[in-house]
Amino acid sequence: MIDSHAHPVTGDSQPLDLSGVALEMAEDAAARDRRAKGAPGRLSQELMAVRLAAYLGCQVGELGVARAEASADWHGYVAGLLADAGIEGLVLDPGAYQDDPGPASAAMAGLTGCRVRPIMRLDPLVDQQISEGATASEILGAAESAVRQAPRQGYVGLKTILAYRTGLKVDPDATLKEAETSLQTTTELPLRRRGKALRDLICRRVLGWAAELNLPIQFHTGLGDSELRLSESNPLLLEELLLTPEGGAATVVLIHGSYPWHEELAYLALVRPNVHAELSLFNLFAPATVAERLERVLELAPASRVLCGTDGHGSPETFWFAALVLRDAWATVRRSWAARGAREAWLDGLEDAIFRANTARLYGF
Repeated sequence: MIDSHAHPVTGDSQPLDLSGVALEMAEDAAARDRRAKGAPGRLSQELMAVRLAAYLGCQVGELGVARAEASADWHGYVAGLLADAGIEGLVLDPGAYQDDPGPASAAMAGLTGCRVRPIMRLDPLVDQQISEGATASEILGAAESAVRQAPRQGYVGLKTILAYRTGLKVDPDATLKEAETSLQTTTELPLRRRGKALRDLICRRVLGWAAELNLPIQFHTGLGDSELRLSESNPLLLEELLLTPEGGAATVVLIHGSYPWHEELAYLALVRPNVHAELSLFNLFAPATVAERLERVLELAPASRVLCGTDGHGSPETFWFAALVLRDAWATVRRSWAARGAREAWLDGLEDAIFRANTARLYGF
């Protein structure tokens, strides 16, 4: 498997805290206590704990000690988990904007034993420029410079978390004048909510630059952590943008299965030949019905444009568990489709496409 969407693993072994695998982002003591009390009642934590205990050969109540012993060799433990899940490559979102992704990629490759290809997240650069008082024209220029330099810096793709900023309802006709006005009239808003017209303008321009450079661009869609307004992350909000020349030319990857709008995602992948459906994150937090969601996406979307990922982050167990859940889900779908008459060779090809070949093609593995 080539993991189509991943984040860095913690650099060294820390005590295992499965309650930290959460979508609530508050870090105050009350929030941490709330997560610690609530997490044992979540199915995702229960299943991760049970499977990890089986992997380590211990009882669930002994996980803390067993994991501490196993992870004393942190490199060996991390690489072993990813190998057990069949992960051999990673499309890495390092998080913050970086001029040079080399060190982060090398560190991740060295720790995991996987091939790593980094993608550039653009929103932090825009945030920084806004916070420093740059004009709309200056910010647009900085974004273009960053994108055009990306291939020389080793980036194989781009990413936007616009859904976390001003939402996916992009106005494709936003002008530079409107972009500047949006900066001047939103100074009282939190940084992430400032400059909607500017962010909309940049989004359309980035699609055009990405198409010129043959760089796929990921859009966060669907569920995310508690800093997201979920209603603003429906992939159908992108339809007007996708109908522009830039939106139709770029290779667009809508990530996280757009859950709970996975059927809408499948529809967009069906009718827009440049749109790809990436499946990750929901396998971590809603593991019981992944097979149903996977089947609904694959039933409609072309398998040549479906990618599987984990959205693993922090703890290496998140990569491992998410990959195993996806594999189990595919096994269920495969049995169902074989019973309906699908040929084994066709199913073999579909499996290779969604778990490896499509991601390898897009990101140059």
